[in-house]
Amino acid sequence: MARQRAITASKPVLAVATESASMEYTTLGNTGTTVSKLCFGTWRFGRETGGVVETDREEAHDLLDAAWDHGINFIDTANVYGDPDGTSEKWIGEWLDDHDREDFVIASKVYFPFDGWGEPGPNDSGLGRKHIRAQIEGTLERLGTDYLDLYYIHRWDENTPIRETLRTLTDLVREGKVNYLGASSMAAWKLTKALWESDVEGLERFDVTQPMFNAADTDDVGDYLDVCADQDIAICPYSPLAGGFLTGKYERAEDGTVVAPDGSRASLTDLFEDRYTSDTAWEVLEAVESVADELDATPAQVSLRWLMAQDRFTCVPIVGARTPAQLEENVGAVDLELSDDQFARIDDARGVDDDGYR
Repeated sequence: MARQRAITASKPVLAVATESASMEYTTLGNTGTTVSKLCFGTWRFGRETGGVVETDREEAHDLLDAAWDHGINFIDTANVYGDPDGTSEKWIGEWLDDHDREDFVIASKVYFPFDGWGEPGPNDSGLGRKHIRAQIEGTLERLGTDYLDLYYIHRWDENTPIRETLRTLTDLVREGKVNYLGASSMAAWKLTKALWESDVEGLERFDVTQPMFNAADTDDVGDYLDVCADQDIAICPYSPLAGGFLTGKYERAEDGTVVAPDGSRASLTDLFEDRYTSDTAWEVLEAVESVADELDATPAQVSLRWLMAQDRFTCVPIVGARTPAQLEENVGAVDLELSDDQFARIDDARGVDDDGYR
């Protein structure tokens, strides 16, 4: 495919023409790897909810085909995605058999108990050397690859010294099994501690993080994002559309409760309402919908573009579409360009101050 260079305020971005949209590519933080500005998340692959598989094998392969057709080369999974654990990695590996592995940037994770081999034992979770060593081998086997481009710690392990974890991960990099290290959710001080340990001990450091970050959720992530911005760490936020809230499909009833698309309140969890539907979140959604009307776009596209347009750090949202049509809508975000005023209106609705984020 022919490539054409485009310029952003932060890092160089490459635009690759596809049939529907021009995918943008960017350097992943302080690494030497180039990724699409959207990452395809596969946490629904093989996942059972109420006895029903959310995305079956055929649907998973169709979605991977669609992602690749749209120029997405960045795929996110984890060893515990799917029922049983490992299903997502296995299906991705089967799909990769028909493709060139070198065309893709593959990320997976380690921390949680893995039950794909039976009931977890005392060393079948966490970030100790024994568990990491066992899980990387299983992950590589299921994906049918010799290496991961990116290996995340899925959570912080309170019971294992971060030095042991980083030394083990560093060994994986030196052995060629992993290219770069990433960290998912944790407190800002823990990320800082890990970076300090890497610098002092001469170990590999985290180059990518995966926090929950979106326009609607205004919980205080400012300190965490400040660390990433200062250390040139890329951010690949999960739940970039606030669990679907930022698609605009939910409505607010007169009593302040949330009405789902089917008109049911029962389908919404307390966690959803507590996390995404504050007064501030509704103000953000109003601003997003206003910008979407101006750009003849969808609220989801505007919300994704707002993340992609962050200029303090590389921001690559993880989209977990259920259908190829939904994925095509998400990819349409790369064709948008928010004006300074439009970007600021969303920020203002979030209540950010002059120094950063709430």
